[in-house]
Amino acid sequence: MSETTLSAREPKICSKEYWRLAAKNFSDVRMLVFASLIIALRVAVKMLKIPLAAGLSLSFDCYVNSVGSMIYGPLVGLAVGAVSDTLGCLIFPSGAYFFPFIFVEMSSSFIFALFLWKRQLSVGRVLLSKFTVNFICNIILTSVFYKWMLYVIAGAGDPEAYALINLTRIGKNLVLFPLEAVLITLILGALTPAFRSLRLLPPTQEKLKIEKKHVILIIALTLVSVGLILFYVFFLKDFISAHNIKLG
Repeated sequence: MSETTLSAREPKICSKEYWRLAAKNFSDVRMLVFASLIIALRVAVKMLKIPLAAGLSLSFDCYVNSVGSMIYGPLVGLAVGAVSDTLGCLIFPSGAYFFPFIFVEMSSSFIFALFLWKRQLSVGRVLLSKFTVNFICNIILTSVFYKWMLYVIAGAGDPEAYALINLTRIGKNLVLFPLEAVLITLILGALTPAFRSLRLLPPTQEKLKIEKKHVILIIALTLVSVGLILFYVFFLKDFISAHNIKLG
């Protein structure tokens, strides 16, 4: 039984033990095999999207990413993010390749792991992990790197156009967050018992408990998501079209 997978304690993120255990997963064959599976799945779902409206679609990478990061931790997560992003760009190229975007994928895996790896799961923790990934990776880092790319490829670019595109990116993340938050909570809750039986999670890892208050929260988030999507379809989409903004 590996020390990494069966440790009953929750080491503090700032402790040496936490990072020692995270690094040890690089020598755990089962973890590396699982990481390889996650890489393959993340690459495979790159082009799989469910269209919700023009320019708005639901992708699957964040769910695969969160599951993997929960199992193998932040350091392996960084490597998985780098490899899956590189392979995804090679196999499914879309637009100009700009290397710094690799750090968005790496950071998302790292953040999910900080919230979920070797931690007892709760609905609040899962929701906060997704919100943090959306805010730091999808909004802040993506915006910074996109602006950097505009300077590298097209000089200074058009500041007004960039501002509109950035506003659209923020809007899309806000619209999709409630739906993504609900799905990621349900997926992690459903898979936890299976991973525990496979000894990929500690035997002390409890199933994600969804209580009555969480059901109410999930229903509320679902309704908010539906409302935001309808707002996007009937109002925001026209604004985007009027300003000729391309949605990525």
